[in-house]
Amino acid sequence: MRITYRMMTSKYSTNLNSLSTDLNKLNTQVATGRKYARTSEDVSSAVRGYQIRRNLAKVEGYQDNIQHAQSFLTNSESTLSQIQSSLSEATDKILQGMNGTQSDGDRKIIATELRTIQAQLLETMNTDVSGQYLFGGTNNQKPFEVVGVPPKLEYNGNKLDDLIKGSPEAERLQNDTMYVDIGLGVTFDSGTGDVNPSSVFNYSFPGLSFMGMETSVVSGETVSNNLYDLLGRIATEFEEPDASYSSDKVSGLYGLFKENSLKVYQTTTEIGAKTQYLEFMTSRYETQNYNLQERQVEVEGVDAAYTYIAFQSQKVAYQAALQMGQSVVQQSVFDYMS
Repeated sequence: MRITYRMMTSKYSTNLNSLSTDLNKLNTQVATGRKYARTSEDVSSAVRGYQIRRNLAKVEGYQDNIQHAQSFLTNSESTLSQIQSSLSEATDKILQGMNGTQSDGDRKIIATELRTIQAQLLETMNTDVSGQYLFGGTNNQKPFEVVGVPPKLEYNGNKLDDLIKGSPEAERLQNDTMYVDIGLGVTFDSGTGDVNPSSVFNYSFPGLSFMGMETSVVSGETVSNNLYDLLGRIATEFEEPDASYSSDKVSGLYGLFKENSLKVYQTTTEIGAKTQYLEFMTSRYETQNYNLQERQVEVEGVDAAYTYIAFQSQKVAYQAALQMGQSVVQQSVFDYMS
């Protein structure tokens, strides 16, 4: 069979284009470190790579949620520490006022100091971070306010004295917390469609749970159980003149104050437990993320050394083909093509 000049140049062009395509593919692999640039190049690896990327995105989402929850808990713990300091200072002042050697004027000075602590306590309970109140649940307004005559403490518009433990309203307020998905497997209540609390992570603590609610009877008088109003009632008793002052009543009020103060310390312990759990989940997802990235490299990545050698070899072959073209394809043809 006779080999024409047209056949020779056509075959040469085809081979040169093939070498150029392979060289470009290897160049892309060296530059990106990936086996393929399009799904069609390796469908099987692309599908597995997509699944790995989806899992990585989920893990990263969980890590972001954990970081947010940790930051919120850290701020909550710091704020509770301030509340504990205020309560500890108030305890010292109350014990000082209960000392039988204190005069009428001394007790009034202590009462003024207790009211200052009371104001600080209210301000601390309404601490917000980036517009989100730490102890207000999902409410975006100040959770604690003093209203009425005589002034009484309210939580999210509800008088604490009127709330009864176990009542629907009290349960609603206590369960008004914030949740994040950290990979526990979110489920929904089949009846209401609400998120099942056990399948998400609760990272907030409503102030109602440790501030106190309802009322108690002390020395025949009905008094508030919440720490704010209770502190004010003790200050009021210290302001009484000697003739009206009752050390027995102060002793009863102080006992109720100490009992209710324990809830703050218990909440701090709960925050510590939640923080420790988040640290465990953080470590778990760091390991999972590392393993997924290793798997991703196996599925999508190339052997850098092998690919680079192949690229250099292909580059030499392409350059050799170009040089061969000078003898295969006449200059006049190039001139014609240009």
